[in-house]
Amino acid sequence: AHHGFSPAAEAMAMRMFPMRPSPANMLGRAALRGDVVNLPDMLADSEYSREFATAGGWRSGLAVPMLRDGEMIGAIAVSRTEPGAFPDHLVALLRSFADQAVIAIENVRLFSEVQGRNRDLTEALRHQTASGEILSVISSSPTRIEPVFETIAESAAKLCSAEFCHVFRFDGELIHFVA
Repeated sequence: AHHGFSPAAEAMAMRMFPMRPSPANMLGRAALRGDVVNLPDMLADSEYSREFATAGGWRSGLAVPMLRDGEMIGAIAVSRTEPGAFPDHLVALLRSFADQAVIAIENVRLFSEVQGRNRDLTEALRHQTASGEILSVISSSPTRIEPVFETIAESAAKLCSAEFCHVFRFDGELIHFVA
């Protein structure tokens, strides 16, 4: 996500990312250090990409890594047109935002994981229910096979999200349509 990029800086960012961490930008430095980067003057820094700073109209910047269990999973960066380091209270504020972003990412991951488990359990329950229905038909019709085949066809179509299901028998020579 971004806010306030000039069209030139946005176009350059779209070309640059994804990228490997590098000291040529604040995010790369934050990734390499695993810590805050408070850059007072991008244009005076010999390693920083002057092209990117110029495209954005930036002189100073601050990047704070988003850390989960000590590992960087992202970063938040702000920049401004005037040179000068960002004060400690703004560094602390950005750290707080980074912590909140990590919490949000973790919440989404956990929610997605739970949703996946719920889908798996629902699917397993559907399969067990269908098997139970087939067994019920088998026990209620011990001398007739047609209702069993019909129930199998209906259950298979439903579980496979199919419009049609066919059941066939093979007698060793011919295939017979049975349901």
